[in-house]
Amino acid sequence: MFEFSKKNNPLADTELSYLTTIGAGSLVRGNFTHSGNMLLLGHLIGEIAPAEDDKLASAYTAVIGKTGFLEGNIYSSHAIIIGRIEGSVLAKGRVEIYPGAEVFGDVTYSQINIHPDAKVNGNLKCLLPDGTPQANLPLAYEGIPNNVVPLAKAE
Repeated sequence: MFEFSKKNNPLADTELSYLTTIGAGSLVRGNFTHSGNMLLLGHLIGEIAPAEDDKLASAYTAVIGKTGFLEGNIYSSHAIIIGRIEGSVLAKGRVEIYPGAEVFGDVTYSQINIHPDAKVNGNLKCLLPDGTPQANLPLAYEGIPNNVVPLAKAE
């Protein structure tokens, strides 16, 4: 009935051009600030964020490649996860989580695509069009949150 196309070796990490790459086998400790798209193939202990003074930062993508492992948070316009993250992802745009990827933390996004066989152990939070997180919805019953957003009539 449903058919999914699974990519065992996603090409997303090779389809972009990168100004910054942390190679496989590398270990970096500390917060990492980048300009342009970045690719993590090694191990980073710290946070990933775009340079604050970069006017094009809203177009950049942070990619955690297949061999990449991040112990920290990602703050980025867009994020592609193919490897492993122990931390949260905050992307003002699109988040793509590929098969085999593991995310142990919350994911905040405007658009998201979680492929089959990807693992996310955390909360998913969708941003409103103005970039602010949605407010908590009223409780449905006895402490169970109501995850259903009421439909509005189209005009």
